[in-house]
Amino acid sequence: MAQQVESSRLASGSGAVPLALGGMLGIGAFVGPAPAAAAAGMWFPLGLLIALLAATCSASATAHQSTAYRGPGAAYACVRGRMGLLAARVGASAYVAGHIAAMAAIARVLGDFFLPASAPLVASVAILLVVLSATAGLRIRGAAAWIWLALTAAVLALVVVTCFAIEPVPPLPTGVGPADSAVGITGAAGVLFFAFLGFERLTAPSEERDRVSRAALKRGVVISFVALTAVLAVVTAALVHQLGWSRLALSPTPIRDVLTAAAASEIAPLVSVGAAVALLPVLLAALESARSTALALVQDGDLPRGLGRRSGFGTPYLLDVGAGVAAVAVALLVEPVTAMAFAACSLLVHYAFANAGARLLLADVGGWPMRGACLGMGLSVVLAMSMPISAMLATLVVVLIGPLVTGGVSRRWR
Repeated sequence: MAQQVESSRLASGSGAVPLALGGMLGIGAFVGPAPAAAAAGMWFPLGLLIALLAATCSASATAHQSTAYRGPGAAYACVRGRMGLLAARVGASAYVAGHIAAMAAIARVLGDFFLPASAPLVASVAILLVVLSATAGLRIRGAAAWIWLALTAAVLALVVVTCFAIEPVPPLPTGVGPADSAVGITGAAGVLFFAFLGFERLTAPSEERDRVSRAALKRGVVISFVALTAVLAVVTAALVHQLGWSRLALSPTPIRDVLTAAAASEIAPLVSVGAAVALLPVLLAALESARSTALALVQDGDLPRGLGRRSGFGTPYLLDVGAGVAAVAVALLVEPVTAMAFAACSLLVHYAFANAGARLLLADVGGWPMRGACLGMGLSVVLAMSMPISAMLATLVVVLIGPLVTGGVSRRWR
């Protein structure tokens, strides 16, 4: 009977869309338009399309890797098997560090919405609460995931309607704000790539109970990517209509700032609380993603075995606590946009290796999946090299120190 229930769930894949979209629809929509506008100005739409293409290639690559390498850290296992230990450690280090930074960025944005004067403190509390919830076995799936998605959609819809319903503010004087240059397209795409992160919860689940049929996976990825792209486009259009490209580029919290500019500050508290609550499952999704590859490193002996110790609910609580403490440290020290840029850069490095591993995995198959992995590898490298210098330097530190630490723990170097 249990096998019949599982087969039915795999065939229908009813939870595929919230599983993927629930991890993606977060600060990419709430904050991402501002740094992307600063990078590319009115060329923003091309940056969004490039980010979508890079995410699509990476989603395809990780889906094929998950089929060949079951369990946590499928991309890490594939890269290790096809490209060697050093490449796997570099990619895994970038992946774990990127998701820790993503947790910090999400929590800081949550804090900015909920209590701007004490955003770092609120962010720290939010991270610790999510870690405790994860340790207790909380998994936002099914109806709960749909409810949270509906809340996020309602918050964004309220902002969009307000922006288009009220006469926009006068534009800034000429010469103030970003230059509308095509040079920044890849920089904008790199930032917007962050908005698509979370697809691996569907394409490469660490737990078999989250695995869906191939048809449901394709349908879930397509629907999630199309929906997210549409949301980003509509939200950005609303923000630009009200603020213009220049003011949008200068705004650290565009969703809140646009309500003030539109003389709709009376609904700002409602939007802020709604946005903060909507970000909680996204924060949990980032922790789950970091846990997956970190657990693979523990199983291979590249991290201390003790970190894999599980609670009574079956979760590796020491890994979760470690990731949470690291995220709190980043949230206390780094602004959300800076943390988001570093997270995007680190994860682009990871997906460069993941796509390269998928390219080798699919060499005998050929066709579009293999070509897509090649394209994804190239796009990931280009977008990572287009990120701010500070993000690239921080990522370089991670990819240098990560393999040294994991090698020191395992005492294996090849």
